[in-house]
Amino acid sequence: MKLLVYHGRGDEYRRLIAGRCPDLQVAAAAEPEALTRELPGAEILLTFRLPLEGLRHAGRLRWLQLTSAGADHLLPAAELLRAVTVTNARGIHAELMADYVFGVLVMQQWDFPRLLRQQAARLWRHQFTEPLAGKILGVVGLGAIGAEIARRAPSFGLIVLGLRRTVAPVPGIRRVYGPDRLREMLGQCDFVVLVVPETPETRGMIGEAELRAMKPTARLVNIARGAVVDEAALLRALREGWIAGAALDVLAEEPPPPDHPVWGLDNVILTPHIAGEPARYVERVVEIFVDNHRRWTAGQPLRNVVDLTRGY
Repeated sequence: MKLLVYHGRGDEYRRLIAGRCPDLQVAAAAEPEALTRELPGAEILLTFRLPLEGLRHAGRLRWLQLTSAGADHLLPAAELLRAVTVTNARGIHAELMADYVFGVLVMQQWDFPRLLRQQAARLWRHQFTEPLAGKILGVVGLGAIGAEIARRAPSFGLIVLGLRRTVAPVPGIRRVYGPDRLREMLGQCDFVVLVVPETPETRGMIGEAELRAMKPTARLVNIARGAVVDEAALLRALREGWIAGAALDVLAEEPPPPDHPVWGLDNVILTPHIAGEPARYVERVVEIFVDNHRRWTAGQPLRNVVDLTRGY
């Protein structure tokens, strides 16, 4: 059985997998030309992002293992992938992304960007700060990452509200809302964290009406996808004070051009899409792949199967 690794770090993946799965014929491709050459003979493909036009060469493909959690780029090819089991790497990001969230919550609550600007200017100015305890954190999306954020939040004294497609009680969350009650939930929150996948339903889910529903003292954290937020509305909200600030690890265009207005906003913490990049990333993905390969060989259900009708 042939596995094709199509990835910029393909040789590293190939070496690790070949050592753990000696029954596999493992090939690596880093360029589209090599993908076109190698894909026709592959039953399994491991990749970060597959050029969809390459699927016409994938007649033998039966299993596609993504190295990321996001599968939104595959949605236009859902029909072509009907006979292919798609799995992703969800679960390896949860701990680090929760670390990121609580890091930026503390930074926002204490206004560390301003404190660091004062330090650079050699200014010594006193301030009073409210504690996080007793504040309300809204988690939009309660998958593995959202659940980990919600699990940790009580350690900071935070009260957690959550939103997901299916409304049902979740341990540690005071109340769970459905998508139709998003604005109601937003209006109660001091912090809102976006952790939803990008799907047709979630694109633009935070727009002007949702931002205006938030408290003027509230802060937004986006570790989902840039397309989940109406960026023009968010920039207005940040400039005009509809909300107090934002921490953005994702944007619609990455990296943003040098003249993008987000660079100049003092109430924004901007990071280069790093919240979900744990150390030893390749090794973590390989662990998922090796376990799934064992399951595949034994005819057992695979981990992290993606439903392409939903996008996650």
